[in-house]
Amino acid sequence: MMRPEARIKMPLFALLLAVLPNLCPALALSTPELIKKAQAHLDQDQPDSAQWFFNKAIQQAKLKRQHQLQLDAGLGLAESCFYIGDYARTKDQLEICANLAQSRADRPHLLLAWLKHAEVHFIEGSWPEAEALLAKLEKKANPAQDQAVLARAYNLWAKVYSQQGQLNQANFYLKKGKNLAQQLPDKTLVIELLTQLATNYKNQDGALVQAQLYLEELIALRAKTQDQRNLIGDHQELAELLQQTGDYPTAQAHRLKALKLAESIQDSLQQMELLYSLGLAYRQQNQIQSSNAYLNRSLKLALMKNNTFKAAEIQRSLGDNQAQVGNPAQAQKWYQKARHGFSSIGNDLEIGRTLVLFQQVDSSRKALSYFGKALQSKISNGEILGEVETRLDMARIQIDLKDAAGALRSLQPSVTLAQTAGSREHLLAIWDNLARAHALQGNFNAAYSFAERHQHLKDSIFNLEQSRIISEMNARFDNVALRDSLQQTEIARNRAELRQKNLLNYLLGGALLAGAFIAFLLFRNYRSGVEQRVQAERMAALEKQREAEQLRSMINGEEQERKRIAQELHDGLGTLLATVKLQFNAVQNERPDIDTVKSYQKADSLLDEACTEVRKISYNLMPAILQQYGLEYALQDLCEGINRSGRLEVSFIPFGLDYTFDDQTAISVYRIVQELVKNTLRHAEASELIVQLSVEDDALNIVVEDNGQGFDPAEKLQNPGIGLQSIQSRLALLDGKMEVESSAQAGATFTIDIPLTPKN
Repeated sequence: MMRPEARIKMPLFALLLAVLPNLCPALALSTPELIKKAQAHLDQDQPDSAQWFFNKAIQQAKLKRQHQLQLDAGLGLAESCFYIGDYARTKDQLEICANLAQSRADRPHLLLAWLKHAEVHFIEGSWPEAEALLAKLEKKANPAQDQAVLARAYNLWAKVYSQQGQLNQANFYLKKGKNLAQQLPDKTLVIELLTQLATNYKNQDGALVQAQLYLEELIALRAKTQDQRNLIGDHQELAELLQQTGDYPTAQAHRLKALKLAESIQDSLQQMELLYSLGLAYRQQNQIQSSNAYLNRSLKLALMKNNTFKAAEIQRSLGDNQAQVGNPAQAQKWYQKARHGFSSIGNDLEIGRTLVLFQQVDSSRKALSYFGKALQSKISNGEILGEVETRLDMARIQIDLKDAAGALRSLQPSVTLAQTAGSREHLLAIWDNLARAHALQGNFNAAYSFAERHQHLKDSIFNLEQSRIISEMNARFDNVALRDSLQQTEIARNRAELRQKNLLNYLLGGALLAGAFIAFLLFRNYRSGVEQRVQAERMAALEKQREAEQLRSMINGEEQERKRIAQELHDGLGTLLATVKLQFNAVQNERPDIDTVKSYQKADSLLDEACTEVRKISYNLMPAILQQYGLEYALQDLCEGINRSGRLEVSFIPFGLDYTFDDQTAISVYRIVQELVKNTLRHAEASELIVQLSVEDDALNIVVEDNGQGFDPAEKLQNPGIGLQSIQSRLALLDGKMEVESSAQAGATFTIDIPLTPKN
């Protein structure tokens, strides 16, 4: 039997639960809406407010026993903690989600919690822990139902192995993830997996063919998703890879495709780089005329972009073209232009390299001085390979100038630097130049020793290259054979399908002819009815547009009149009252004892009150703070002014009001809120008022809520007063909607949504 005090407490508790959501707009939202708001704040780089909404959603979901929504909000909270780098709190929250998901036998949420937990371990460098969670996830997942989370898990697993240098294992999991991700409607993940596969194989010896295949697959997928900017980069990367295998024509074809895409999206920077690459590639094939054509187009874009370095680089390449065809005079002109360009930006290294091309003793000596300046810069910046290359440039000139001692000084530290950087190509050039410098000095034993090292390293590089080429050719041959087999199978299947289609076409042909005749008769009757409806709809739309224009003109006229009256009050009556106040002060200065006269004191007090009232009326008619500082500050000032009056406690809660509103929308929103606040002061008999504005999903949401005596919304909306009519008129102009919730002694809540379209 229920105790008497319990009978009293239970209704009170139920009443508290009923009223509590109305005390705060955020709590009045449903759990899915809270989660949606939280995710929107996280997407807008506002993790703190996102965490607040996620926590509210978790509390509300717990109270209502909405377990799935509680897990959604919990995972969202973990994501927001992960976003700000609070990994300890992220793991704690994920542990809570995993335990709840296990107790509810909720496999999808459990897998997501494990996956996110593994990502945190990966970021922290705890790879064994990440692998253990991923293994649990793989065992628990259903490949037919959990494709997305399993594909993401394989992607993360591949990253773990890549960090440990185990590319074969990484590629194994990337392929597993790709097979699953290909079945998903969103192609973002499969693109990421294909990109990583191509990169991994590109960095493996003898695996360029596999890299090429994955790049081709990636290009085909990007073409379907219309991702043109990334498609340009993929074509460029494939062209570089094909050039390494000696397939120059196909490489050029991909560069031309990339150029066409860059032109279609008017990306002049990409066009410039692609034209330059095409020019260099055609020179390698001794097609100088084509090379000049592309280089000149690239130069035009570089000059238009004021890219001095690129322009000078292109001019030097044009000079190299002229030198290659035996036209030294034209080559010298291009080199002079390039030198002038590099000099204007102070690039000592490139100035020196350009001077060397003049093939004159004086130019070579000048080049040495520029190389010396560049060398000091490389050393101070810690650029190891840059220092090695500059020393090699200096040594080559010094050998040409018969300065063997200088060349040896330049090359002395280069061996250690190249070995430290692991650059076999640079070491090969160093051994060669050391042999030449010692031979120039007559030190033939040392020269022979370095020449032997040079040849040994050259043979080693050659053998490795040959092995790579053989491996590439074998892989290419296997790939061609596989493709031929697949093509034959595809041809046979297509023929069988074609025979079936032809039979069906004959059967359907007659039916279509009969159906077409019947459809024509029906369409003729239907068309006349449609034309009448279209005409009626067009007339209705024109009428609606006319009414909207009239409403807009009326509201604009009202605002202009408000502005005019406010200006006249401020400049006319306000100035006059200020002058009278000055005269009162002058009288007080002449007659100090006049303060004791009661009639003077009363007149002075009434004058101050009149000045204040004029300012208040002028401000209400047209608040200057709205024009100067925007909507958020104006509303904040409105609410604070009411708080200072002591008549009502107002809480102003803005979210995302950094949005730039046009003048008409801003003044209309201000008037709407002003009118709602004014109605609360006049009629609600409330002690608290909450005004909340937020911008989300291209819409402005306004919630004005009080704890007053309430009213009947249906009756109020059927017979609106002047204030409510004004609000409805402004909302009609802005395509806004308003909902009113109220009942006797339960306060009132006005919820308004205004779309932020180009119209507003």
